[in-house]
Amino acid sequence: MPEPLELVRVTSSETRRQILRLLQQGFDHPEDLAKKLKIRRTSVDKQLLELFAWGLVDRAAVFPPNGRPRIVYQVTQRGRDLLDLLERVVKEYSASFRGDYDRELESLEAALAAGRIAEEMYFRKRKELDARYASVL
Repeated sequence: MPEPLELVRVTSSETRRQILRLLQQGFDHPEDLAKKLKIRRTSVDKQLLELFAWGLVDRAAVFPPNGRPRIVYQVTQRGRDLLDLLERVVKEYSASFRGDYDRELESLEAALAAGRIAEEMYFRKRKELDARYASVL
């Protein structure tokens, strides 16, 4: 059984997540993925090998009537499940931050309304609050 944190490392790569999403959208060849992501083909190949090793993508050879066979990739059910799980976790995590922000803002506004803090202090703390939560709001 692999280390759970190793799976986190694999899925923490934005490039690997983008590759999985693009594969779900129908892109299947490494060259097409590289063009879409605007990265080198060798980088895509490296990422696909790691995703393949984890069972998140599968590969097959396609034999066109003329020319050389092409290796194409597709997301496995495990890969789709993992992407869905990650997206759900991010949404839930972001929602919890939104709740924290709303509670802190409400408390700050109540302090202003009750006269416990001056307007200057309110605006300074509001600016700090907005900055702290900017990435998830």
